[in-house]
Amino acid sequence: MPRTSRNLPPDCIVHVVNRGNDKRPLFERAEEFEEFLQLVTWAKVLCPVRIVAYCVMSNHWHFVFWVEVEWDVSAFLHRLTTTHAKRWRQRTRTVGLGHVYQGRFKASRIFSERYYFNCLRYVERNALQAGLVHSAKDWRWSSLAERLGNGRRILDADPAGLPAGWVELVDQPLPDCDSGEIRSSLKRY
Repeated sequence: MPRTSRNLPPDCIVHVVNRGNDKRPLFERAEEFEEFLQLVTWAKVLCPVRIVAYCVMSNHWHFVFWVEVEWDVSAFLHRLTTTHAKRWRQRTRTVGLGHVYQGRFKASRIFSERYYFNCLRYVERNALQAGLVHSAKDWRWSSLAERLGNGRRILDADPAGLPAGWVELVDQPLPDCDSGEIRSSLKRY
């Protein structure tokens, strides 16, 4: 039976997440995080997409895309994850031993400005929420670090513009109802 299509029409904004199979680590050393972000840059050249936020964690990653063409996000993620999975299996000497990712990416469309800003905060504060840093800006593998000038060129123009004091706002906890809304919207897909 064929998979159902992701309904990601042009000009929508979508939050996407995927994780390692069985919550297994995908990245353990700094070099592995860096290699993945280099793959993101490479995949963007082959399958242009607009990325407005991202965060790469040890066993999962988040992206927020501003969709330009209906199939570009799926093509980009297919190229990114299959290449990453192949390299991951070669590095761990586990070629042929099953899935690297838990499955197809989960996507949730963003329908309001409030939800959009909450989603960006949720993504960019992921490492802070996990207790890995004292401030979200200290996590090197996120769009917040890129916004502050880490030299990467993954991010594209933001459709709404970020409010003043964004870094401080990201460090503030999201209310449980807002973070719960984001998590539950991803579970539907």
